[in-house]
Parts: sequence; C-alpha cells; structure tokens
Amino acid sequence: MNSSIMQHNILILKNMNKKLLILLSVFCLAGLTVIGQENDKKSTNTENPDSVYVIGKGRIVYKNKIYRQNAPYLTAGYGAGYSFESKKIEQDMSASFQYFFPKFGLQIGYHTSSDTKIWWKSYQKLNDLFLGVGKRWENTRYNFAVFGGPTWSYGNYLVTDSTYQGFHSLAFRGEALATYKLSYDVGVGLSLCTSVNKDYSTVAAQIHLFFSTAFIRNNY
Repeated sequence: MNSSIMQHNILILKNMNKKLLILLSVFCLAGLTVIGQENDKKSTNTENPDSVYVIGKGRIVYKNKIYRQNAPYLTAGYGAGYSFESKKIEQDMSASFQYFFPKFGLQIGYHTSSDTKIWWKSYQKLNDLFLGVGKRWENTRYNFAVFGGPTWSYGNYLVTDSTYQGFHSLAFRGEALATYKLSYDVGVGLSLCTSVNKDYSTVAAQIHLFFSTAFIRNNY
C-alpha cells in the first residue's frame, strides 16, 4: 500500500517537473528573443547614427529625433550690398518666414538697405515688404531655396547733402539661399538677394541664420 502511494507521488512529481521545464524553456526563449531585439536596435543605432528612417508621410527619424520634412523655417541675414542709386556699398539686412506646400513655397519678410547702420535713422534708406514664391531642396546637411515676387518698396534717398526725396512703389525682389545645417533644424548660410525698383535698386550678399520648425519629439 505504502509503495503504491509512493510510486503515485513520484509520477505526479515527474509530471510537474516536465511542465515546469516546458514553462521555463518557453520563458527563456521569450526572454532571449526580447534581448536579441533590443540588441539589434542598439546595434543599428550604434552602427548607423546618421541614418534616416522614414516612419510615415512627411516624417523621418534622424539621430534619435523625429522631424517633419519640408517644414517651415525662419531666416535672419545681415551683410553688404551695392546701391545703384547712390553707387556705393551699403549695409543690408533682411528677415523672412518660409512656408511650404508639396510643390512650392511662400516667403514673406522685410528687407532694408542703408548707407549707415540699419538701426540708425537715415535719409538714404530702402525698405521692402516682400512676398515671394519659390522652391527648396533639402537634406540632412543642406537647405537650398530660391524665391521671387512682388515687394512694396519705400524710403528716401539724398538728392544733395541737405535735401532728400521720398519714394514708394510696387517692385520686384528675388533671393537665393544656401544653408549648411549645424543640426537638422538649425543652420548658417549665404543669401544673394536683389530689389529692383525705379528709385532705389540694390543687389546684396548676406550671412544668414536658419531656424526650422521641423523638430517634433525625441524618438525614445
């Protein structure tokens, strides 16, 4: 009697051990799979830190951050230009906002040129309030864009040393921008621009700062 009971208990223990071994094997395999996937992710990120991954329409992952492609951006530039009215080199400044649709972009901004520091009052000064239509070419390192369109030009120019003439007119302004990105959404570059009107035409080169609205969130 006692021996049969012992044999029965031994059988129960054997069955339990088998089930425990099966469960333990399943858990080990699952754990190894998860660890392997995590290692693959870390290995991918380590081997290709600058790789670009498309995760949806107009969205990419770059350097563990999610960015919006073709995003709007701001530029602010300062430089020197040539005035065809005064036939002299002048100081030149502009600030603009660029917004993009799938096939083209819009630019709106302010531009000024003067014979002295831009923030000082002068009777030799051009102001432009401009609107442009254009195109951009962008990757992780560079942003190139061209724009052109109407501008409302106004200001003054010196007729003699003691007299000046005011003016205002509808005119044309064009600009080409080349930007090197320090990060995906911040950069520095060179702008070439011109303002063409009947009173105070200019052509200028500026160094500009680039601030994009591309960043969405960290990819953690």
